[in-house]
Amino acid sequence: MMDSPSGRTGRLVLRVVGVVAVVVGVLGALSSAVNGNLVGIVLSAVFIAGGVFALKRSGAPRRAGGSASASAAGQGAH
Repeated sequence: MMDSPSGRTGRLVLRVVGVVAVVVGVLGALSSAVNGNLVGIVLSAVFIAGGVFALKRSGAPRRAGGSASASAAGQGAH
């Protein structure tokens, strides 16, 4: 099944937002840790979690039959 151009663009935008959120979160956590700011560390963790969620949502559509690695692992037992 072919993706529409808007679907591909949406996934790309979601991936860019996810990467930016993770980078901002890591930099914020490092900066807050140096200053000992607990609120900044928690806020950075929220940014990182949101970025990871966005990156997971931007991935390729999953097959209904399970993951490819699980099916490949079962083929070697023959």
